[in-house]
Amino acid sequence: MGSKDRFVSIIDDELDITQLFHDALCKIYGISVITFNDSAKALEHFTNNKDKYVLVISDLKMSGINGLELLKKMKNVNTYLRTILMSDYKVNDKLFHQYLKEQIIDKFIKKPISGCFVPRSKQPSSCIPIDNQ
Repeated sequence: MGSKDRFVSIIDDELDITQLFHDALCKIYGISVITFNDSAKALEHFTNNKDKYVLVISDLKMSGINGLELLKKMKNVNTYLRTILMSDYKVNDKLFHQYLKEQIIDKFIKKPISGCFVPRSKQPSSCIPIDNQ
């Protein structure tokens, strides 16, 4: 694989969350960070590029395909994929715990997430533009 052949995807219907993760991760050598605010478009891109994906970070509550369904579909296609689910809701769902046990979900992040943004003018040239699809 070349220097930008591995994909990390951030999927959340909140633009500020995808921006936060993009800004934090785009500086890492060897990955392309791709963000989506639409879970169906994220799944389509993943399906077309499944062998390039190494990590998907997804929100739980989204219109269309929710985060649990999305990560399960993706993990069924690429079992080597690492997945992180995030939510601002307390998750005591039986299915959620089953997916953790089965390693469909590798980690969980509790929202709200805070962080500082690096101004675009200060970002290294290795950062690629966000693909807000």
